[in-house]
Amino acid sequence: MKRSARLDLICIDKILKYIQTMLNAYFTYQINSADDLANNDLCQLAITQIITNIYELKLKIREETLAQTPLFAKIGLKAARNIASHDYDGLDFDIIYRRTIQLTRQEISDELEAVRNVVRQGDSSNPQS
Repeated sequence: MKRSARLDLICIDKILKYIQTMLNAYFTYQINSADDLANNDLCQLAITQIITNIYELKLKIREETLAQTPLFAKIGLKAARNIASHDYDGLDFDIIYRRTIQLTRQEISDELEAVRNVVRQGDSSNPQS
């Protein structure tokens, strides 16, 4: 798939929705620690799938766009995604929980929304992207 501003917008929109879904899951299931997450199978499944999805979406975003999201870009999702995808029985919920806490910080959503707006403005001025 060709990387473009339009694809960046789609990916950022999905990432923002996944972040909100994580927050909703933590609120609904009263997840306030790695231990809470370790003791809730349904929430574990949701959160690990969301981390996997966010990681895959992050890979589709152009480097020039990611460079505008230093807070989001530096979150180490690869290890958490690999653990979630390939070692489900050996999940380290401290790692998973720490990554979700990083992802759900307001600054991350603010940064992604700001970059989305910049990319959207650039995309609307260039109908070929």
